[in-house]
Amino acid sequence: MMRKKMFTNQITRYTGVALALVLGQACTDLEPEFQDSVSIESAEGTFGGVANTANSLESLYNGIENMGDQANEYALMEVSADGIAVLTRGVDWSDNGIWRTLHNHTWDAQHNYVRNAWNNRNSQILAATQLLDPTSNPSDEIAAQARVLRAFNMFWILDWFGQVPFRGVNDGVDVDPEVLNAQAAFDFILDDLNTAISSGNLSSHGPDGPLAQAGEAMALMLRAKLQLNGEAFTGTAGDMNSVIADVNAIEALGFELDTSDNYFDIWDLTTNSEVIFILDTFTGNRVFNMLQTSQTGWNGFVTLTENFRLFGSNDPADDARLGLAGPDFNGVSTGYLRGQQLDGDGNNLFDRQGNLLIYEDELLTSLEVNNERNGLRVVKYPQRGDNGFPAPTNDAVFFRLSDAVLMRAEATLRGGSGGPAALADVNSIRIRAGAAPLGSVALEDMLDIRMRELNAENWRRMDQVRFGTFADTWEMKTVQEPFRVKFPIPADAIATNPNLTQNEGY
Repeated sequence: MMRKKMFTNQITRYTGVALALVLGQACTDLEPEFQDSVSIESAEGTFGGVANTANSLESLYNGIENMGDQANEYALMEVSADGIAVLTRGVDWSDNGIWRTLHNHTWDAQHNYVRNAWNNRNSQILAATQLLDPTSNPSDEIAAQARVLRAFNMFWILDWFGQVPFRGVNDGVDVDPEVLNAQAAFDFILDDLNTAISSGNLSSHGPDGPLAQAGEAMALMLRAKLQLNGEAFTGTAGDMNSVIADVNAIEALGFELDTSDNYFDIWDLTTNSEVIFILDTFTGNRVFNMLQTSQTGWNGFVTLTENFRLFGSNDPADDARLGLAGPDFNGVSTGYLRGQQLDGDGNNLFDRQGNLLIYEDELLTSLEVNNERNGLRVVKYPQRGDNGFPAPTNDAVFFRLSDAVLMRAEATLRGGSGGPAALADVNSIRIRAGAAPLGSVALEDMLDIRMRELNAENWRRMDQVRFGTFADTWEMKTVQEPFRVKFPIPADAIATNPNLTQNEGY
């Protein structure tokens, strides 16, 4: 498997992704849509295994690629939290309020992104279960990866909804799937991961290996995430020593913090030592959604100004994670885009009304009424295109060692042992970014520490829930309803499965 798949047919693939999303949104049950493999029914009408286990495994990988989209799962992970907002600008990005309700915490059980995330992940749990069934007879290597991918999909349903429907391979459409409560789902996920990791059948590759494959390091990272969030998931604290041991094991596989001259080379996989797992999908959904149209973007997403101010400076000499104001390459910088935006030749850019395109360091006041310049932007993928346009690739970073190191520091502060001192781990992240080391660190500091390192990288809602701040107020958000730490079970799922219980408050 190639280490890096470059984006060679952008228009064809992007059209295909869009079509897949449309088809996926039309699906409301838990039946998987195999793209290049089919399940077989026996003469008795029972499940007879999948026709091709390799193709079914590939379908599972294809099935998680849509988590690289800007809507659905990513919207739940980031737009509902205090990291990212989507601003309505005139008639652009209104979308019947679907983004605003996420930021405002006013969603309900009919919210389309909640429904799509539920359907997407649950369909993949069933597909993995079918592949793992003895009648499919998967090889040991395929079975190990399928267990990790089933755990990955179930992890997100547990996080968002607190209960997981589970359909057996021989359950017909007239059978209501059983529902695993939070503890049962936690145990199920942990068992899948323990079985896969201990089997010895996962690839033990380091940073030069097939990063889009569910290998040992990816499974260790997921298990550490599960344990770190154990109390938020189930009400019972997870095993902090296990978190620390798993991060230590990831480092033992050869992953280390990337210390390239340019901090943002972390997201350029040609020179990288810390990325653990990627989605083989279009990274433009993390670039174009932030950029104004003169930068070839879609101009909806911003980061909250409060996040930028956490650094206490706007000088990248104080912290490389700030990035240059611009331009860096093709007129687009990396980090927090701020101030006058420039084209690739250094000329001022303008918005569509002829105003200088200046992203200002000002607190945002409205989700609904904005011009094209409001809001700072955060971009982490260096642009390596030509012809003056950004050209994202197909390497969407999902797990990286910096996150793991901060998880280990947090686990230590939560009482775990067996790793470096928490301060040493935190300072290793800061020093790599050129920031001054801290003299001390406490558990309550970790939420801001993680924001400075991981803004827009999938984890903010989960972090806020774990630290108990998800019901707080922040920039443009006033609703304080603690029950919203869980999303509602979609209305059509409740209507079709009496074993499900609607979450509190909905």
